[in-house]
Amino acid sequence: MTRIGRPVLMAAALALVAAACGGGETATTTTAPTTTTTVPTTTTTTTTVPETTTTTTTLPESPVMAVEGDTNHTVFAIQFLIDCVGYADLIPDGTFNLGTTAAVQAAQTALGFEPTGAPTENLFIALSRACPESRPLTVGADPVDTIGFASLDDPETFTISLLRGSTLTLVPGEGVTVAVKDPEGEPLASEDGIAFGILASGDYTIEVSTSGEPTIFTLRVAVASGAGAAGDWIITTDGIAYKGTKFTLGTAAGPMITKIFEFLGHNVRGTYNEFDTGWSDPDQLGVRGIFIEGIAFLFLGPSPSYPGRAETFERVRYVGPSFDANGGPRPTGWVRTLSGITVGNTLAELKTTYGGGVQPGSNANEHYYRYGAADGSEVCFYFGDDAPTDSDKITEISTECRG
Repeated sequence: MTRIGRPVLMAAALALVAAACGGGETATTTTAPTTTTTVPTTTTTTTTVPETTTTTTTLPESPVMAVEGDTNHTVFAIQFLIDCVGYADLIPDGTFNLGTTAAVQAAQTALGFEPTGAPTENLFIALSRACPESRPLTVGADPVDTIGFASLDDPETFTISLLRGSTLTLVPGEGVTVAVKDPEGEPLASEDGIAFGILASGDYTIEVSTSGEPTIFTLRVAVASGAGAAGDWIITTDGIAYKGTKFTLGTAAGPMITKIFEFLGHNVRGTYNEFDTGWSDPDQLGVRGIFIEGIAFLFLGPSPSYPGRAETFERVRYVGPSFDANGGPRPTGWVRTLSGITVGNTLAELKTTYGGGVQPGSNANEHYYRYGAADGSEVCFYFGDDAPTDSDKITEISTECRG
């Protein structure tokens, strides 16, 4: 059943298409007959294309994106958008059949395009701007190539269900960037801005945005099962996670400290060099350090020099090896990066994993290799006093390189 109408939406979409589709050849514009209609329940007067007219507005020509008989994710996107905006009742399946042709014609008529049944880029832009919903993605063993539209104030969003331990890989086309948010809406860490290790099963959001001109973009989406986060604690450039619970640098200290003790099953100041300085150490006012089972957490709070500073998570490092509360050894890789590097791996293994993404550095007392993310955050791999050779092993992993 087609649902042609929504005069206010049609007028807005036409205006947005005209604004978004600059460039290309200049087309002659024929003004369609219009009527002035007062929308019920409001006092707004809106000029629209009448529902009953057969006259269409000539808009700039744009390429056709799909034709009858196609089966792909572009067709799925068009079907989803038409159904989302309400021009037809469609169940998106990616197959361009007679029902899809009729639905496209309904959308074209409502938006002032020639009702050819062949969706163009201009139609896609108008539908994308009018649809407020996130588009669902289903990815199997093979990568999926899909499309979307993004502008400075209107990113494109997708939803995807992922399992813990899998890796989501996103390869965007030119002019756009990608971000992923977990089921709680928190940004997901990535070591290269493309691959995202999934620490908890759930529904994730992919956001594609642009800081430049509005654009129709391409996006390749791949999901690999069983890869990525294999340890219980995962160190990333912006924090650490435990079995799907993420602690991001700069977040509140209190809830995290409680969770640390809960996750590890005991308090500190016990054996194995564990300690908790608390907030009242006279030598380190405004600093709280917790070292437990090989992991050192640093928190900053108010001090005489910074009386208004909130209690927040500042840094984490892993020195290993570690033992549990009963003195039993933790398994190798219990604390690791998203790509599987842990204390005990060699420099050669680090280089193989990250390639040119890691660069050597040093301070007055120690040598390290630095891996940096696009936002300036980093993971630092330490090797000791001497410049390491390929056979030397990592002795510490930290979210900050010491200057």
